[in-house]
Amino acid sequence: MVEGNPYKVLVKKCRKRFKADAVGTAPLETYNLVTGEVRTATQLVGTQKIYDTTDFVKFYEPSILIGMSSEAVAVFAYIASRLQFGGYVQFDYDECIAYTGYKSRQSVYRGLMELAKKDVVRQKCRGEWWVNPNIIYRGQRDEFESIRVL
Repeated sequence: MVEGNPYKVLVKKCRKRFKADAVGTAPLETYNLVTGEVRTATQLVGTQKIYDTTDFVKFYEPSILIGMSSEAVAVFAYIASRLQFGGYVQFDYDECIAYTGYKSRQSVYRGLMELAKKDVVRQKCRGEWWVNPNIIYRGQRDEFESIRVL
């Protein structure tokens, strides 16, 4: 059993930005209808960048699948479809067999071991695997800016 994610990463959160621009340079008088107060001010217009908040899976290294067996590619597709926040997947052999269409656990096991050999996944505990976030990562668009090895 591996304590904590063995892959060291840094995820920076994007900040929503608000930029105010002055419209014209001449002072503008404003009148408060409630108090009757008259003030001199500058008119401002603001814009805010809005991020898409839907979940996404980012695939960084599609070339990692080149040269892998069909079993490894099929198991990788299963892992990508089940990827959790935090960079791990709960791996169920029976679900993977149904997803990939294989008849036996042996084909799934061979594909999983090939992915482990290429450092795409590492075993966390029985039934759970860490997924290398430098290859594939799941997050939210409004929180994602960059990911890198520390």
